[in-house]
Amino acid sequence: MRDKFTITITDVNGSKHYLLNQIIKRFVLYFTLFIIFLIAAGSYLINFLIDQVDDLEHKKEKIVNEQVILKNKNDKLLAEIKVKNEEYNTIKESITDMEALVGITPSLETEVDVRLQNIKFTSAQQKVFFNNIPNGPVVASNGYSGKFGWRTHPILKRKEFHRGLDLRAKKMTPVHAPADGVVEYAGYHKSSGFGNLVIIDHNYGFKTTYAHLSKKFPVKSGTFVKKGDIIAYTGNSGLSTGPHLHYEVRFITRPLNPENFTKWNSSNFEKIFKKEKRVSWQSLIKLMQNHLRLPKPQS
Repeated sequence: MRDKFTITITDVNGSKHYLLNQIIKRFVLYFTLFIIFLIAAGSYLINFLIDQVDDLEHKKEKIVNEQVILKNKNDKLLAEIKVKNEEYNTIKESITDMEALVGITPSLETEVDVRLQNIKFTSAQQKVFFNNIPNGPVVASNGYSGKFGWRTHPILKRKEFHRGLDLRAKKMTPVHAPADGVVEYAGYHKSSGFGNLVIIDHNYGFKTTYAHLSKKFPVKSGTFVKKGDIIAYTGNSGLSTGPHLHYEVRFITRPLNPENFTKWNSSNFEKIFKKEKRVSWQSLIKLMQNHLRLPKPQS
């Protein structure tokens, strides 16, 4: 008689006998292997998911940082746009002033670049201005020893309004006419402290004065001069603490800051119209357009 824990399986090929405890052992073995597989697979999956979560967290952190950077850039751009808008509005106001100066009344819908083009002065127009109105350097100088405005006189030691510009220059440095004109005075001026003095009458109410000169005068009263002509040489005459040129620019007796005129050239042509308010530029431009047949600004 077979063991009661023996299982017999019979088929066409015959009978096979299995012990129950062997079946249980195999089942336990396979089940254990299955559990081990599940644990291993689960561990792998968990580690994989953890890595994915870490990667996502890293990407999230990167995106957040990029968002902060973009926000900062956006804020900066908005600030720059605000500044540019303010500058644009300022430019529009300046253009409006310039248009009024040259007698242009454009449509408010006209583009700014077109309006700018309309008020541009041609080189021919600038030449007319530069030939008739004092402009550019009058002497090769080494800076200023005295500027236009209130100061304490270096010799008299009293506060006074300095109506000119003191330009440092070695003795016998040539002084050039800043515009066409006629010499009103050339000689020694006793009462002013200017010493050797030249005064030139220019067109349209402008007058220039040159003081503390050398006694050598290339011109005399009544001499007509052209822009660039040598009219005098620097010296140290009169009430002077050292060789220099005292230079004045006046418009119908009003003293103007000569520095604005010495720095006036084609690259900053329109600036003087706003910087020097004591000259009636608008009426002057209209007069020059009519009397000298000055071409109207390009349109």
